[in-house]
Amino acid sequence: MILAVSPLTTLDQRFDDVYKSHHRRVLALCRYLLNSQDKAEDASHEVFLKAHAKWDSYDPAQPLSTWLLKIASNHCIDLLRRGQTERRIFNLDPGESWDAPSKGPGPLAEVLAAERGRDVRAALSTLSEKYRTPLVLAYFNELNYDEIGEILGVPRTQVAVLVFRGKQQLRQRLSKEN
Repeated sequence: MILAVSPLTTLDQRFDDVYKSHHRRVLALCRYLLNSQDKAEDASHEVFLKAHAKWDSYDPAQPLSTWLLKIASNHCIDLLRRGQTERRIFNLDPGESWDAPSKGPGPLAEVLAAERGRDVRAALSTLSEKYRTPLVLAYFNELNYDEIGEILGVPRTQVAVLVFRGKQQLRQRLSKEN
């Protein structure tokens, strides 16, 4: 018995399954990197649009989650850089923003509510994206250094250095607050 598969069901149905199984993880990464629930929701949808458009470039030998998280982290980093450029162009103070505050709870407050969540989130947001991104990928998305290296396009040893230095800076910022 041979089953006929229509052209619409193959890619669209597979991608629908991919979206359902990976959306929460992509959204969580975007939320941690962008520090805003609203921006993260928009970014995660854009990530899946990009992934759908680039589906032919996916290598099935690699984990799908790593490929999606790489697209997500690159997209969020681009958004952060674009925001820094806008601040420079319009001479905005670093704390000043034109964006409405997020209506949802802060991303780290959910994870670290019982343990200094607000302080950790504030300290993490002061880190440069160079150190914040590997920390978020390692501790909140539970990726190993090889996966993080693939997402960021750096060797495993560089990931270890970035995570180590990021943790040092985070500790210093938290100890200054106490």
